[in-house]
Amino acid sequence: MPKIFLFLLLLLFTTSISAQYKKADWYVSPKISFADYSDKNDWDGYSISKIPPVSMAVEYGLNDFLSVGGMFGFNRDKYKNDTISTNLHKYGKVVLGGLASVHFAGWIEKWTNYSVFLGDWDFYVTGGVMFEWSSKKETDVWNDELEIYENFNDKELKLKLRPAVGVRYFVTDDVSMLLEVGKANLGLVTTGLTLRL
Repeated sequence: MPKIFLFLLLLLFTTSISAQYKKADWYVSPKISFADYSDKNDWDGYSISKIPPVSMAVEYGLNDFLSVGGMFGFNRDKYKNDTISTNLHKYGKVVLGGLASVHFAGWIEKWTNYSVFLGDWDFYVTGGVMFEWSSKKETDVWNDELEIYENFNDKELKLKLRPAVGVRYFVTDDVSMLLEVGKANLGLVTTGLTLRL
């Protein structure tokens, strides 16, 4: 039985579809980032609704090692007090930006004369230039010092330069799973799919 398993595994690796990243192809990637759980507020007694950090990236292969494109993403958190219904906290972000990625799998194979065959893997580093609109709206928030209810409304636009490193595994020639770590998304850790068009 182990010999059959080893043979099938060897067959799988030697008949790899070698999808990788390619020049002149379009790629669309719907993504979801892990939410930021660093909030130190105590939301006990609040009803919570969230739209997790989701984004869509589109990229085009300029050559076999470089792609450029853009991304759009957003998220929203809403906290409503269960006792004082007018006490609301809403936080949101909308991001629009440009991306450039360097893909390494093809280079690694060429540098090693294909002694390291990466087949369906794509390793990349991404740099992002992003415009981030963040909004905060808080109503009927109790101020202990002044002993009054206050409202806060704040909007901010920031320009951010952010990196990320990522890996894709092509499960077919045109579909891959991805994992990215870095701030070129709405969260530090991001996962999703990439579709080749």
